[in-house]
Amino acid sequence: MQNWYSKIWTDAIISQRAKRAEHTSWKLYTIVPISVLQGINLFTFFYWMRIIFSHNLLLTMPVGIFHAHPLNGFISVMITFFIPFVLLNYLLIFYNNRYDKLILRYGSDNGKIYRNYALYTLGIAIIPIIIKVAFFGCQPYLI
Repeated sequence: MQNWYSKIWTDAIISQRAKRAEHTSWKLYTIVPISVLQGINLFTFFYWMRIIFSHNLLLTMPVGIFHAHPLNGFISVMITFFIPFVLLNYLLIFYNNRYDKLILRYGSDNGKIYRNYALYTLGIAIIPIIIKVAFFGCQPYLI
């Protein structure tokens, strides 16, 4: 598992560095999309567990800080599906420039692994919605 994780990261880092060679923000352009994709994977897992085991399972951690419900929902989604992955990815990849060692070890595949990971993640996230609409005729309510 660590092997694929590292390969995806090195491929993403090298492809983003090549695209954004003149910018110093290639780290941001790498960590945000991969963290979002990992959050989508976690959401898909929670969604399948909700379908299989119990419809009462929560998909997000409820937050009641503000009086505005949409703002609480946004913060809830960020706390559940984005911030943990940003922190984890920073500590595993970017802390002390660990990505340099990973790049030397794994190399790049010209962005193919990163692109395939993104496509598979989005495809797997859409499949439960398609199945629910096609076979059960229900509205695809996500939350």
